[in-house]
Amino acid sequence: MDKVKMRNSNYELMRIISMFLIILYHVIYHGEVLQNCYNEGAKIILEFLEFFTLVHVNSFVLLSGYYQSTSNFKQSKLWSIINASLFYRIVIMVVLLALGIITLDKVTIFKEAFPININEYWFIKCYILLYCLSPFINRGLKNFDKKSFQKLLLVMFIIFSIIPVVTGRQFFENNGFSLYQFVYMYLIGAYLRRYPLDKSHIFKVMSKRMYQLVLIFIFFFALTLNYVFYEYASSLSGVNSLMDELSSYITNNAILYNNPFVVIQTIAYFAFFGTLSIKSKLINRLSVLTIGVYLIHDNNFVRALLYEALKINNGPIYSYRFIIYVIVISLFIYITCLIIEWLRQVLFKAIYNLKVSAKIREKYYNFINSIHFVKIDVKEEV
Repeated sequence: MDKVKMRNSNYELMRIISMFLIILYHVIYHGEVLQNCYNEGAKIILEFLEFFTLVHVNSFVLLSGYYQSTSNFKQSKLWSIINASLFYRIVIMVVLLALGIITLDKVTIFKEAFPININEYWFIKCYILLYCLSPFINRGLKNFDKKSFQKLLLVMFIIFSIIPVVTGRQFFENNGFSLYQFVYMYLIGAYLRRYPLDKSHIFKVMSKRMYQLVLIFIFFFALTLNYVFYEYASSLSGVNSLMDELSSYITNNAILYNNPFVVIQTIAYFAFFGTLSIKSKLINRLSVLTIGVYLIHDNNFVRALLYEALKINNGPIYSYRFIIYVIVISLFIYITCLIIEWLRQVLFKAIYNLKVSAKIREKYYNFINSIHFVKIDVKEEV
């Protein structure tokens, strides 16, 4: 009997690393590390580290486009995300209420218990909307040849990246936290699936090692340009009203996900992982836990308590050693959340396998099929 072929782990490794970058970014940003840092040398390193992490969200969405553009919509996947989000929101709220750490009014409790809370997990909300749109996006993409696809991405790059940054988002609003940005990244991922960069003429003549080095160079070149523009713009503040406005435009957009440099940085980052040939059961198993890591550590209640409890945002920073502390704390948060999410998935799998759960799922899918909205396979798994 032939062994089942193990899927490549290159992009699964990227998921794991990207989630660590998300945590690291949150520790620096939500932990107010830069605001509290009074060591100029350490502050420069921390700022550069922050700019390094900016590919995290874009890479997740780009990967969704890469895979989902050739896959079918699965309602079970949608419910899996909603269920995980709802589970953590309710459990975290109940635990903190029981311990007397927080107090909430009835309206807030109701909102936290609602399947999709409009005040929490912005990434999950945008991802759910994107996933619901994906069948229609995919159908439209079938009519695009390579040249038309390239023109579409160029127009989107100008509208969603260039114009918002140049105009300070006054002509068109896209701060990178929007559905616009998710659709934009999804389409880039879909393009890279259909037309891989290493198959293009400019890269096809290179060896694999040279191609990797070029991608690393592009990544750090875009990162460095973005950081240099940010620092230069910061130095213009206070010169005159015009320079103040220009400085504000550049500095306010430097760390946003739609920034042109960040988009280029993300593409290079993603393409680099595409050059790897890794097969690892451990990596594949860990990668499916990453969404839970986000749901735990970036919960509204947890975020308000986490960085204070870990002594991230409670005082001035003077030592270079705090940089190491930030990285170690990020790893600690990551590992702890991985363990919690693994336990949740074990619990949910046990519930899923119950006979009563199977009957509920069958009745639900039969009802959905009866209204002829979308055809669902009752054997579909979470």
